Amino acid sequence: MSYVTPVMTLSTAVLSLIFDPWHEFRHTKYFDSSWHIARSCLLMLFGGTLAFFMVLTEYILVSVTSAVTVTIAGVVKEAVTILVAVFYFHDDFTWMKGLGLMTIMFGVSLFNWYKYDKLQKGSTNEDEIGSPLGNTTAKYVILEEMEDQDHGP
Repeated sequence: MSYVTPVMTLSTAVLSLIFDPWHEFRHTKYFDSSWHIARSCLLMLFGGTLAFFMVLTEYILVSVTSAVTVTIAGVVKEAVTILVAVFYFHDDFTWMKGLGLMTIMFGVSLFNWYKYDKLQKGSTNEDEIGSPLGNTTAKYVILEEMEDQDHGP
């Protein structure tokens, strides 16, 4: 991540300069006064901070549990997004959305049943059951410390 992030930032900045309509910013209500500029920047900073902590939380969650658990959580998040869109934003609930929700509930139920079955059989392998019950040590490593160990004294 530390090697890819600067490249992604520069690529996004260059593509934004090429394709985004920068000349329209002077004519929008979000950048027409100093108060609107400050408010827009604070909202973007708030959104960026939330996104950063969501990615950090996902990284720590994958480090402690398994990727399958995070995938299942992402699927449940999509189901909640559909339900919020239907109940809060009054989107149409089509048969396709219903079929998708039923598939999600069935898949998550099967995964939880599988995890419960493995726990009942006494399995403590984290990758098998996606839970850190057997080994409470974290699986992630601080990269700077590893680089220091590689180079030696």
